Amino acid sequence: MDLDDPARFGQVDRSNALADVEATAAQWTAARATAVARADLDGIDVVLVLGMGGSGITGDVVAVLARDTLGVPVIVHRGYGIPGWAGPRTLVLAVSHSGGTEETLSGAEAAFRRGCRVTAITSGGRLGALCDEHGAAWVGVPAGGQPRHSLGWLAVPALGLLGLDGGLDEAVAVQARLAAAWGRDVPAADNPAKKLAQRIAAGAVVVACGGLGVGALAAYRLKCQLNENAELPAFASALPELDHNEVVGWGRPSPLTGAAGIVWFTDAAGEHPGVGRRVEITDGLVRDRVSWTEPVPARGEAKLARLASLVLFADLVSVYTAIALDRDPTPIALIDALKEQLAAADGAGGAV
Repeated sequence: MDLDDPARFGQVDRSNALADVEATAAQWTAARATAVARADLDGIDVVLVLGMGGSGITGDVVAVLARDTLGVPVIVHRGYGIPGWAGPRTLVLAVSHSGGTEETLSGAEAAFRRGCRVTAITSGGRLGALCDEHGAAWVGVPAGGQPRHSLGWLAVPALGLLGLDGGLDEAVAVQARLAAAWGRDVPAADNPAKKLAQRIAAGAVVVACGGLGVGALAAYRLKCQLNENAELPAFASALPELDHNEVVGWGRPSPLTGAAGIVWFTDAAGEHPGVGRRVEITDGLVRDRVSWTEPVPARGEAKLARLASLVLFADLVSVYTAIALDRDPTPIALIDALKEQLAAADGAGGAV
């Protein structure tokens, strides 16, 4: 579990996933060049974002940034088809890194049938072709690589489309600064991302928690990145809702609670003061009933910068955890097997 051995990274991380994460600021900067003109929301009542997996979290980023500023609701849809209310006054943003995600394609096809206004973000594939067939605009992003390491390529144009990219310069600066502070060359003793990864690799089952908005998004990001990069079960919950149910489940000693490590993602500058009080009090109630708890505060001033700081931390922790466990962070064998069996079952099988 030595994360301070330079040779270890190349030996375990054979596809250079860590390098992809370390280059987050450069990716977000490059993604600005893919931006399209801001969408005209006249006649639009709702924005519906379609996406799954590493592409789908783009919708969460958009929804969090839009919540207090956009003027129309943003709904994230992870699944087949589209909701029954979607129609000509709905702006649909279909996001699929590969262009072949079957659920997103299903939703985009339904959106065109219903007369929705559709824009896509994709590297091409069937989704790009579908937009071309209907004369709809789509933003092209680089093909190849992993969707879960392509958030900048996917989210930056989505934010620009809706005029939500204020703070992007600060976000990139924060990413660059923190990537250096939490990078592979910084010893674990001085590196909170490595420290947390070592605690997780020692056997904890992570329950990531955060306040509704930035904190909850970061918690979900850590859960998903640990699932895919480190091949670990992990879970995510949002405050204040977890204080109305889940907290009771931590109260009775059991092998599961004893193995749990709780990560608190906090955003003091942006969340309701009640969330901070709840984190402090809830942590005090459960700290002695679980393996450990760890607070992770957001850095930066602009909302996008604070969000970007927590997402970068989650990404680094997940890759460091994989390396500490001698697991290459890139292969996703069970998802590959699932796609093969879906293809065999129905002749269609989707990409992610």
